[in-house]
Amino acid sequence: MEKKKTNIRALLFCGLLMTITAASDSLRGIFLPEFRKAFALSEQQAGMIIMISYIGNLLFLSVGGRLSDRIPRKRYITGLLIIWCAALLTYVLTENYHILLAGMIFSMGGSTMLSTTVNMMTPLMFAVPAMVVSILNFLQGVGITVSQNIAGRFSDSLGAWHTVNLILLAAAAVCLLLLAGLKLPETEKSEAQEKISIPALLRSPASILLILICGSYFVAEHGLMNWLTSYGTEYLGMSLQDASFTLSLFFGGITVGRLIFAPFIDKIGVFGTLLISSAAGAALYITGMALGTAGTFFIAAAGLALSVAYPLIVMLIGKFFPASVSGSATGLILSIGTLADIGFNAFFGSFVNAVGYGIAMTVMPVSAALFCVLLFTLRFAVRESRNIR
Repeated sequence: MEKKKTNIRALLFCGLLMTITAASDSLRGIFLPEFRKAFALSEQQAGMIIMISYIGNLLFLSVGGRLSDRIPRKRYITGLLIIWCAALLTYVLTENYHILLAGMIFSMGGSTMLSTTVNMMTPLMFAVPAMVVSILNFLQGVGITVSQNIAGRFSDSLGAWHTVNLILLAAAAVCLLLLAGLKLPETEKSEAQEKISIPALLRSPASILLILICGSYFVAEHGLMNWLTSYGTEYLGMSLQDASFTLSLFFGGITVGRLIFAPFIDKIGVFGTLLISSAAGAALYITGMALGTAGTFFIAAAGLALSVAYPLIVMLIGKFFPASVSGSATGLILSIGTLADIGFNAFFGSFVNAVGYGIAMTVMPVSAALFCVLLFTLRFAVRESRNIR
């Protein structure tokens, strides 16, 4: 009975944390027009808010992944939560562009590291880890959807920005209370495992492929998130409403798919599910982009097919490395993969200006195809993958 109560509390903690961190992340885009107006920002200054958030992800994943193998999990997650809460508090109490930029580093980086840690920790806490990971990431999608629909209606003032962050801060306090009553599992460390270094991790045959897999997936998903609306309105001649609807269908598919496919992952296996997801997702993604305005529902179906990709990539990375360094390996590989995100967003606007949307947007379906090809290459060309489900 006590174990059952602990599992319920752990599920509540993980579910609430995934929901509110996702809600927090989505606020950046929702309030960007208000930031531009309130702080009289140029396009470059407004774009810096997006760029600095990716830099925060990079810093936290690279440093936080290493720390997660050296600090007891409960202390580590508590520290991350406090850092994240401190960033939210600055949003509540201040109205300054430069403080906002600094806060983005810690709020976005902290929330990314918290959700990544939950994904890595789930296999040690629950009997059906892949299904639980999918459910938790479904709740993450709910957090994004709810915040976009509710906060989006009141995002015309900085007062609303203060209020919504105050609500998230209160929810984070509940997470801290739930965490205080939890006993989190720790990985056993052997002396040999503790001496594994970053260069050794990078020399692993799987590491380069895993980095490229992450990078190609990030460009395919985040590129669509950041540029589909502009592509639809400026090149395809769609109305803003129709372009936004297409984007919402893609991410709606991701959210719903994580719930629908959750029961099947443990039966098929993490690797097998990823292979099916990437193949179907790439085919639908490419078809949808090729059809232009007629491809709306193929884009939605691509979101459904790719729904489980990211959480399972995080789980897959950990399977290639000893448990005592899985946090370091996962953080390192995800952080290097994030460089693709940073580079893509830094140069894509200039690329559009140089060649036009028609050519520039092919980068995203090509990235989706590359994601699929790299996963199959990892499965059949790397010896370690033969024993991974």
